[in-house]
Amino acid sequence: MSRSSARRGRGQTEPLAALVAVATIGLAVGLYGGYLTGVLGETTDRTPESVAIDRVWDDVSENGVFTAIGGNDGAIRNRVRIDSLPEGKTVHVTITTVDDGEKHVIDHARFHADGTVRDPTFVGDPPADTGVATRPVPVELEPGDVRGGTLRVEVWSQ
Repeated sequence: MSRSSARRGRGQTEPLAALVAVATIGLAVGLYGGYLTGVLGETTDRTPESVAIDRVWDDVSENGVFTAIGGNDGAIRNRVRIDSLPEGKTVHVTITTVDDGEKHVIDHARFHADGTVRDPTFVGDPPADTGVATRPVPVELEPGDVRGGTLRVEVWSQ
């Protein structure tokens, strides 16, 4: 056997052993990733108001639009499910539009931590440390008249 052929044999691995090693490493990385997902998946950087605004929008919108045809008094109060709101917090929900430069409240409601719902007009203002989330939403004021609006959710402890 020549020296050049002897050198080629060094450092080579059996194909079956290489496949087993790669599969073992892949399995280990997958198990570790699954473990981390389970441990870290329960933590979140989302605030109560950012979670609440998504859930409230799901409750009050119909096909991605808030319908306020005919005034629709109490739409928020009647559509928002209590389990959509942060537990133990007071939540104030408002939908507004702007017409000719003036802001108009289309509907609003206040949900207290004890589960009661009140008209925000007759209760005090929220505290200064209130968490606030807003998002633009389409609002249908009359059949075929859809305008830009704002959904505002305020959340605080009481």
